[in-house]
Amino acid sequence: MEKTNRGNSGGNIQQGALSFGQGLERDHPAAVYTRVFRCRKNGFDYLGQVRIEQDGPGIRVEIFNENYFSHFEDAKNAVLKSLETAVLSRLMKEDDTKYKALIVSFLEAKVMPKVEATPVQEGRRTQNGFDLQEIFDRLNAQYFDNKIQADVEWGRDSRKKNRSGFRFGSYDRSKKLIRIHPRLNQEFVPFPVVELTVYHEMCHQWAPSVKRNGIWRDHHADFKAKEKEYCYYQEARRWEKQYWKKFLLPIAEKTAF
Repeated sequence: MEKTNRGNSGGNIQQGALSFGQGLERDHPAAVYTRVFRCRKNGFDYLGQVRIEQDGPGIRVEIFNENYFSHFEDAKNAVLKSLETAVLSRLMKEDDTKYKALIVSFLEAKVMPKVEATPVQEGRRTQNGFDLQEIFDRLNAQYFDNKIQADVEWGRDSRKKNRSGFRFGSYDRSKKLIRIHPRLNQEFVPFPVVELTVYHEMCHQWAPSVKRNGIWRDHHADFKAKEKEYCYYQEARRWEKQYWKKFLLPIAEKTAF
């Protein structure tokens, strides 16, 4: 499982191309920042607005034309949530956004809301961090009827900066060995992200590569269908899409989180 700088088309909802107008700020009676944006979807332009209230805090993203939601098979709330993340993530990257800290806190609180309170996280760490064998055994019983036969271990960190991508894990078919990148063994990494990485590599044994049109494909339809059975698939993927670039630096060189 690898993330690269070549693009992020992953995720089930494609919001459309975003462009922003000038921001407006009001200090009285309360500090409020608004920013109009345009979202182009299937050749149509739709106007929307992000509103940030410093006292609260409160952040709201809205689209003004309901016809925007007709382009999606997903529920309106799911589309709006996806658009919200896309808009705020873009806004957060702007150097002149004084509300960046509020946006970061808002996004981090919403990325994996249901995971933080689940009992599955209890006892997930040992003195050496995440217990990969415990994760493997539990996933094997829950999703694979204990039919996956493989060893699992932490890989080695090269201690070098990754320039274009980061590989979360790997599966060696000849050795039946799953390796998980040690940069995932850090306090700021949510447990479901590590668990999905192990699960992803287990899926390679459950749904082996297939040859189609002369090309071997690892992530074919059967593989993807099995992968999405993981209960926190969407939440973990959203977190990965937002934060995977944090793993480009070795652990020793990272800023503390």
